[in-house]
Amino acid sequence: MFKKTRIIFAIVIILLIISGYFYFKYFFTYEQKNITQRKIESITGQNLSVTIFGFDGRIIKRWTGVKKITSFQDQRNYTFFYTKEGRYVQIPDSVWYIAEEE
Repeated sequence: MFKKTRIIFAIVIILLIISGYFYFKYFFTYEQKNITQRKIESITGQNLSVTIFGFDGRIIKRWTGVKKITSFQDQRNYTFFYTKEGRYVQIPDSVWYIAEEE
């Protein structure tokens, strides 16, 4: 009796995992996937301070509480991140910036 219960429980867990996978893969829009991914990354992310400098070395802008910075290595020449208020910031590669952990 105990063995049957364990087998049924395992089958139910496997079916839940498979149905969750198909739900997130096929019924989530691209935007919903990005929002969910950002929420997961904000839990596991870093706490960075991003500072943009002018060519003369003065500070132009500074953001704190940045969780993740993404830059592209292909044809797109910019770096982007989201502020702690959820605002999107895009920095071109022609600008000097420093990202350091707080």
